[in-house]
Amino acid sequence: MDEKYYENQRFENIKMSEETLEGYEFYDCEFINCTLEECTLEKCHFMGCKFHGCTIISLQAEYTQMKNGEFTGCNLVGIHWTEVLPVGKIADPIHKLTDCLLKYNTFINMNFMKFNFSGNIIQDSAFDECNLKESDFKGCKLNATQFSKCDMQKADFREAAGYLIDISSNKMREAKFSFPEVLSLLNELGIEVS
Repeated sequence: MDEKYYENQRFENIKMSEETLEGYEFYDCEFINCTLEECTLEKCHFMGCKFHGCTIISLQAEYTQMKNGEFTGCNLVGIHWTEVLPVGKIADPIHKLTDCLLKYNTFINMNFMKFNFSGNIIQDSAFDECNLKESDFKGCKLNATQFSKCDMQKADFREAAGYLIDISSNKMREAKFSFPEVLSLLNELGIEVS
């Protein structure tokens, strides 16, 4: 990539490992089957970009912003999403997730109100102090994914499995769950159901 500013461009099959990208700006661009492994983004902007079939592993970001990103069929591993929050948090980095695998991701103090997570696999990840009101986790595989100090009122976890939800620190009024997975909410209370 020779230039630093791209708008409405399409990037395919780009593979980068342990590289640093500094000062790049991408507006309404599309990334297809691209791989970023252990790369560092410094002072980069990704605004309204779409990612299809991409693999992003152990991404580090400094002074980087992502706004309204759409991810379809992507593997997103070891990403700390607060590192790419837009300035002033006027929008969120992720606008849409479809058929993605997220592993070892952290989401801290982010707004996912009415967000549709359904159909994604989210493993060994953490949601801390997030707004998840009315969000949809229906059918998600949430193996060892933790939820702490989140507002989960009216969230839908029916047919989801593997979640670790701290019922004492989360707001959960009118949240929906399926049996038998809902019994896992009792684990921290030391209650046994037989």
